Amino acid sequence: MNRRKVIGWTVGVGAIVVVSIGTLAAIPSSGQKPAQIPIPSSATTAMPQLQKLGPAGEIPKNIAEAVLIPVGMVAKVYKDLNAGGANFDGYILYQSGMKPRQVLSFFKASLPDAGWHLYDAGVSKGQDVILASKAGNNGFYWEVGIKDPYPVKGSGSELQLRILQVSFS
Repeated sequence: MNRRKVIGWTVGVGAIVVVSIGTLAAIPSSGQKPAQIPIPSSATTAMPQLQKLGPAGEIPKNIAEAVLIPVGMVAKVYKDLNAGGANFDGYILYQSGMKPRQVLSFFKASLPDAGWHLYDAGVSKGQDVILASKAGNNGFYWEVGIKDPYPVKGSGSELQLRILQVSFS
């Protein structure tokens, strides 16, 4: 065989091997960090409450099922912030028997475990905020936010759970 052909084949096969290894290395793993705390076995989906925020089917099932709340958390106020806009936006004011720090710990663990990308869990403008995003099966990304759980009389807390459809236009 011609020496040029041997070098050409060697370089070609080497390039294919490098591209293949690079492609395999770029395939994401689960990408989810393990929960920092175990999710309480008393967690349930917020789907029944989320469905009250808008017309049936507006929040995709894969999104509504993936928002977990502690059992016993009670919805007090439902607010549709859409006001005729194109993108869904609303919140639910919940009351919980858990202390504010317990509520934050619960959502920091449950959102990633349910497939949400937790991209903020800190203090903003003096308030504790948790923000996460997830792709809906309707072609849109959705965000969920937990805003500033605060103590109420007794040992419980109230918090706002906001959900909105993200538009990049």
